[in-house]
Amino acid sequence: MLTRNLLKNPERIEYCREEDVVPALAKKLQIPALSEIIREFRENPVKEGITLHGARRTSAKLFMPNLYFGEEIEMGDSVWLYMGDLDPIYCIFVPWDKE
Repeated sequence: MLTRNLLKNPERIEYCREEDVVPALAKKLQIPALSEIIREFRENPVKEGITLHGARRTSAKLFMPNLYFGEEIEMGDSVWLYMGDLDPIYCIFVPWDKE
């Protein structure tokens, strides 16, 4: 179950750039449009997050912790992906422009 305490455990969190992790997650979840879904959610987030359903009874929750929990956490304005208690929680961020 997704709780605020899970996000406090650094061993559970994977901070990664979108291009490094989303292709593998899309293949694992069998959601080919995962990258586009994440971009749309980043542009139009909802407080409750969204649940994605993949093949073979897989699912994932996209959320922004600052909205979802109603309080500020580190990197909480990025899109996060939660697939359950046995998988890491992915913080999917877009790096800052170097200019």
